[in-house]
Amino acid sequence: MPAVTFTTTGALGKSALRQANERLVLNAIRQNAGVSRADIGRITGLSPSSVTFIVKRLKCDKLVGEEKTAAPSQVGRQPTALYIHQDAHVALGIDLTLAGAQIALTDLGAKILKRKTVPWHANSDAFFHKVNVAIRSLTDPLPSGQLLGAGVAIPGFIDRASGRVIAAENFNWFDVDAGRLLRRDLTFPFWFENTAKLSALAEMWTSDSDPRPLRDFVSITAHSGLGTGVIVNGQILQGAISAASEFGHIILYPDGRRCQCGNTGCWEQYASDLALSRLYREASGDAKGAETEASDVVKRARAGDKIALQVLHETAHNVGLGFVSLIMAFNPEAIVVGDYLAEAWDLMEGPVWSIVRSRAPAYFLTGLRIVPSRYKADMALVGAAALVLTRFFQSFDNDSRAVPSKSVSILASA
Repeated sequence: MPAVTFTTTGALGKSALRQANERLVLNAIRQNAGVSRADIGRITGLSPSSVTFIVKRLKCDKLVGEEKTAAPSQVGRQPTALYIHQDAHVALGIDLTLAGAQIALTDLGAKILKRKTVPWHANSDAFFHKVNVAIRSLTDPLPSGQLLGAGVAIPGFIDRASGRVIAAENFNWFDVDAGRLLRRDLTFPFWFENTAKLSALAEMWTSDSDPRPLRDFVSITAHSGLGTGVIVNGQILQGAISAASEFGHIILYPDGRRCQCGNTGCWEQYASDLALSRLYREASGDAKGAETEASDVVKRARAGDKIALQVLHETAHNVGLGFVSLIMAFNPEAIVVGDYLAEAWDLMEGPVWSIVRSRAPAYFLTGLRIVPSRYKADMALVGAAALVLTRFFQSFDNDSRAVPSKSVSILASA
């Protein structure tokens, strides 16, 4: 039987081994809708008796259900299809942006059930206090044990263990202890990750049951700046200090605009939502007027505003230039775009591809897809919830008490 690799900080006891195999079966059901017990055995390498025993436990825990699938006229025992009770548990996702905080409860399939919005406040203490209150309003009514925990999408360079923001220039956050402020008097577990990386996680997590699951791709976020999350062989690219894939700060124009990071000509200054808004205000002669959001520019372009369409195409040119660097660096199977890029993709796709095809070798583009995110502006929010769900479905140690120090291969048995 195949060995399954899990991570742990010590030897696996019997209960941990049992939970590991439960998660193995549960994840197989998640990834294969309507799978049978026999299919589970083939997928996991578990014996039929082990599968039966595990499925029985999962049904008793009300995590899994089973229903007949064959026609009544079929001879012999009718096969059954396994499915997950998506409402058995919920996860909390929190996305922090310059517009404020989006907070949502999702089911086990990452479907948003309830959400709240907290407007932005320049005072970080006041802002996080309001977010904490909103979290309580969503989680206090939940039955004991239903909430798995909270995932938080935080912009910039962060300490993933504590949620401390080391630097988020666009927010003017430096050494802000966001994790401590968010968790104030809350007892359930929190996990933290960079916004763009969680956006990539959302796409990978929910593509598992697709005919072509995403395993080598780049995800682009374009709210409150420009972020890139890179997935290589099914793993988030982190780097030596978890600061990898900051492609929003690659240099597009060496003598260009000054960036908040201190450099000049960064891609973010020409392809982000902030760049699109600025460009529209300048082109329309309203440089000193009220802020115009990127989504407003998209709406105006669709309504026939020639200036809005012009700046979308100009921005698409710069988006394409950045994509060429991503393609040459990572040879991705796909680039997934979110936020205003997803909203306006039908208007920007042509100009983007024109630049990509003119700058990247044709053999590098074989099979490449550039597609809008299925979640658009909710990429990071869903990714934050998925940060919790990955621990529930894929870890033998559901409370994720420590950073793994070594890997252990365990034989797939009951």
